[in-house]
Amino acid sequence: MNASNRGRFAPIAAGLSLVAATLLLAPTASAYCRTTSCKGVGTGARCSPVRPTDCGVELFWKSPCVGFSMQKDASVQIDLDDATQIFVDAFKKWTDADCGDGKHPRIKVVNLGPVECHAHEYNKKAGNANVILFHDDVWPHAGAGSTLALTTVTYNVDTGEIYDADMELNGANVEFTTGIDNVLYDLPSIATHETGHFLGMSHSADGTATMFADYMPGSTDLRSLENDDIEGICAAYPPGDPIPASCDPTPRRGFESQCNPPDITPEDGSCCTTAPGAPRSAGGSALAALALALSLAAKRRAERARP
Repeated sequence: MNASNRGRFAPIAAGLSLVAATLLLAPTASAYCRTTSCKGVGTGARCSPVRPTDCGVELFWKSPCVGFSMQKDASVQIDLDDATQIFVDAFKKWTDADCGDGKHPRIKVVNLGPVECHAHEYNKKAGNANVILFHDDVWPHAGAGSTLALTTVTYNVDTGEIYDADMELNGANVEFTTGIDNVLYDLPSIATHETGHFLGMSHSADGTATMFADYMPGSTDLRSLENDDIEGICAAYPPGDPIPASCDPTPRRGFESQCNPPDITPEDGSCCTTAPGAPRSAGGSALAALALALSLAAKRRAERARP
């Protein structure tokens, strides 16, 4: 990284929760929000329509093609192949969104295959993987009985560029289902919401949106996007020239399957980052964390319109 674009780094945690979160926004129409980096504040959002609390620069993936990997053990509830396909389909909902005139967001998400590492981490001085993993035995974060999933995004706090994103799913306390019968906690719905966070979307104030901050157990409504979600992803990654076949989805600093890989030659101007619960190095980086909760809905969303 050269001197003109050096920045600090921060992880942001975005999760799905079953309990009511404080300061939840009332449902409104057309209110998508993008997660932002706000200098001197931490993590915030910019929304459409604009809110008085809007601040900062929007988070985004700089490359139009991004890779993700499933952790090879998947879950006792769902095997690797099925879990991988659910997340491939969830990402496709966002990347295939109709931005008008047959055009789509200029972002592609590629499955890079399974990895060994069973932890969220971002390695500033070594290779990485944008990993999706299940915790079947113990949920290692706060809110074990109230959290469905957690997405942690590491980004440059000055530019908003996303460097890494990892998703953790709470198989220890949540019974996921994948079909349309006898639905409990619908994994395809949760995956669609979490992949929105992966791409830089924040919670919407539109009560019908997939990025709204609640989930009704037994519902499959979040499997598809609403107009609010589509407007947001098309604003984040406006349609443009076709993504070239040569576009490289390799994670920052190279692809790495193992946890805590050995350091490679550091970047110019590099500093450090810390993954929650797993310090990698010390230095002058600014860290911020924000939990975005998908809380238990008070009633089913009968009003959700489906084509």
